[in-house]
Amino acid sequence: MTQNYPYANPAFTAPVNGAPMPVRSPSQGLSPPTTPNMQNRAGSPSLQQDPHHSSRRARRHYPTYVQQQPPQQQQPLPPSPMQQPPLPQPPMQQPVMPTPSTNDYATPAGLANGVANMNLYNNAPSNPARDDVPLVGQAPLINDLDMAPPTAHVPQHMTVTPSPHAQSSSTFIRSTLNAVPASNALLKKSKLPLALLLEPYPSVNENVPVVSDTVIARCTRCKSYINPFVRFSQGALKWQCNLCGLDNDVPSAFDWDVVNQLSVDRWQRVELNYGCVDFMASAEYMERPPQPPAYVFVIDTSYQAVQTGMVSVTATAILESLDKIPNDDGRTKVAFITVDNAVGFYKLAGEEPEMLVVGDLMEVYLPRAASDLLVELTDAKAVVQDLLERLKTMHNGTHMVNNCLGTALQAARKLLSSTGGKIICFQGSLPSMGDGTVRPADEKKAVIDTAIMAPSNMFYRTFATECAKSQVCADMFVIGTGPHADVATMNVIPRFTGGQTHFFPGFNAKNPADVQKLTHEIQSLLGEQIGLEAVMRTRCSPGLVCHAFHGNCTTRVPDIMALPNVPRDQSYCIELTLEDDIQSSHVYFQTALLYTTCFGERRIRVINLCLPVARTLPEIFSSVDQVAIARALCHEAIDKAVTQKLKDARDLLAKGTIDISSAYAREVIGSVASGAARLSLSRNLAMLPFLALGVLKTDTFNEAGNIPMDMRAQSTVLLRTLPTSLWLEYVAPKFYALHCMPQQAGTNDPQTGRCVMPPRMNLTSEKFERHGCYLIHDSQRIYIWIGKDAVPQLCNDLLGVPNIGQVQSGQMVELPQLKNAFSQRVSSIVHAIQKQHQGTYFPSLYIVKEDGEPMLRAMCLSRLVEDRLPTGPSTAGANQQQVSSGMSYFQWLGFVRSKCQ
Repeated sequence: MTQNYPYANPAFTAPVNGAPMPVRSPSQGLSPPTTPNMQNRAGSPSLQQDPHHSSRRARRHYPTYVQQQPPQQQQPLPPSPMQQPPLPQPPMQQPVMPTPSTNDYATPAGLANGVANMNLYNNAPSNPARDDVPLVGQAPLINDLDMAPPTAHVPQHMTVTPSPHAQSSSTFIRSTLNAVPASNALLKKSKLPLALLLEPYPSVNENVPVVSDTVIARCTRCKSYINPFVRFSQGALKWQCNLCGLDNDVPSAFDWDVVNQLSVDRWQRVELNYGCVDFMASAEYMERPPQPPAYVFVIDTSYQAVQTGMVSVTATAILESLDKIPNDDGRTKVAFITVDNAVGFYKLAGEEPEMLVVGDLMEVYLPRAASDLLVELTDAKAVVQDLLERLKTMHNGTHMVNNCLGTALQAARKLLSSTGGKIICFQGSLPSMGDGTVRPADEKKAVIDTAIMAPSNMFYRTFATECAKSQVCADMFVIGTGPHADVATMNVIPRFTGGQTHFFPGFNAKNPADVQKLTHEIQSLLGEQIGLEAVMRTRCSPGLVCHAFHGNCTTRVPDIMALPNVPRDQSYCIELTLEDDIQSSHVYFQTALLYTTCFGERRIRVINLCLPVARTLPEIFSSVDQVAIARALCHEAIDKAVTQKLKDARDLLAKGTIDISSAYAREVIGSVASGAARLSLSRNLAMLPFLALGVLKTDTFNEAGNIPMDMRAQSTVLLRTLPTSLWLEYVAPKFYALHCMPQQAGTNDPQTGRCVMPPRMNLTSEKFERHGCYLIHDSQRIYIWIGKDAVPQLCNDLLGVPNIGQVQSGQMVELPQLKNAFSQRVSSIVHAIQKQHQGTYFPSLYIVKEDGEPMLRAMCLSRLVEDRLPTGPSTAGANQQQVSSGMSYFQWLGFVRSKCQ
């Protein structure tokens, strides 16, 4: 059912003198509007319309793909007689475990048949029926990207209890392959990457059960933690490690509560029932008392920064966020440093703030005791509020144009060296004095022939190493006040200390939308319940080795990731290699994150994953996670772009896609020639070429020379750190038609309470109607596109203006709050996208007119991944020798197919 308003009818005219004009129905002979062909397969997107409508090309209609019915799933096995009944609800708000249902396996014959056909992924047969999708000539199956990620379901006989939560959720850990090849030769033949995606500290699904009695059972040989996949033996006095096979003693506390002097049921312990748990760490896991949250704010007060209004907005945002900073136990500390041509400290111990200026840039020192400068927020809150009120205006008359950022950062580290903590830096001009001086970049070479993210001063890399040793993290807010802000250099410290980088190009406090974005991101970052002084290690079954690590961290030999801070929703990737053949039927992975909470608790988060071992290529290909594969390839390409050339990274992405397509045609379909001719992939791999093209079209890998280096650097930061859900939106944006959305779209689902989104559409301008209204969002920006022939009623109901001529394109704080259903529903959709957004990045809202500002229009159209960009080739993809970011989706398929043959 479509919207009651006739927004989809281009023949509609506005009411005259309040009287509605009649609208012709289809029975009166009104034909549906003809859609202009918005994009020639070999031409650039064009929204120009022939006024006579005579030479318009009919819209292409794709063949319909009919999904095959999946095979009937077998019922799960019931628990064995030795297993306990379902668990009660554990502490920390865990979900209650359902009671296993009875089934035909209860008979001896049924049980034997069930064991013979058991497997770990989706209860499918060991040789699942192929579900091949021919890609050429068909639009990408865009709705497949909204499906839940594939998981390896664990039969109950693999775990010590019948818990349905023994396998960690895909929120915490995903594997590119949900069936691990039995040998390295098999893995190489498949051309698929083997890697783990980790999000150990998400802001959603945070109902992680806690083992609160500090009884931590670990293998004495490999140091892995007891988990649902271990085996008990010798009358349940020993437990066998599932990673190395060693028998270990069962702690007596598993059966006897020493505190209450009571016998307990070991099978109720959460570490034996949940794949992801938090252990309360004992004293042996602490080198010192748990670190208190400590924040040192470094604010650029140079002339350039003050002129943009950044200082005032930053001070206001911090002031409004003081109550949001985690401080339940009253231990949180804060300090403030301002920087221009000297370093300004602020004594906060007393009745009012006192500014102390240090001009020695060669050997910075603290002008007062650290306890006077870094104070507990609870005790000094009134003084901190007084300082922030003064900071809004106290530097307004400055004429200092220099910036000694490096010296200020060293001072901040001195303040935090004894406890560790977080430096939050607001940078509005390039460092021009002292250590860390940055010169404007000299971009002479073509971008494709150079490395990206190259820092212009190695001071920041050395400083980041020193910070990591002291458990100090840095977050950078880079305010673009000129043509070059050097985001690549400013990102070095967050990159190696576990922090985040935020970039605001062309910031101006006179723009309310700029103020909204900066304020929101400051408040979100300060309100995060982060983890502190953390280390993370992943252990694997014999034969598997962690090979490379990706993400914002420092890697310690051999396989430890050091994280002075663990931000919410930040992701990491670990590449795996096979050193030896795997003889067992299953392999195991266990990631342990040792961290301190904001509230002073030392914890160990243990995340477990069990995967079956595959011995044939069809089994491997049927188990792939195409989103995880695309992201693993993206991480490899970023590393190559940083260490070699951007061209090499783009070739790696293309080669990875081509090799996987060729391997599937050769090893599964059985003929390279016929497989390449059709370019067919299994349904669970069919979107991989589309995702690879989406990565190539991001600012990081786009070869267009007009993309500023700072935008390219910030895109790389996002691709490296975004949680997978937002990474997927960034690579493959969501595209909705608003003018004809179903009636339930924009309303809250009564069952989930979440806003119902319109149907997702393919990312091509062929979907545009001249009278339509559309929404595109990519996790960083929300575009609302309004066609040039949008009817007056749509303009009035959405924006409160009488016609399309009165619509103003550009950035907005929010849509007008109008008293009509259409306005309320569209506003609900926009608010849902912004509020349900993971992480600290805030998506800005833009209104885009079809015939409006060319630059904004081009930005919006560039997010339509299936279209050819203006920089793309004009010939078919099969005739191209080199990969091009400007290719349309079908040109890209032609390129991949030609290279497969």
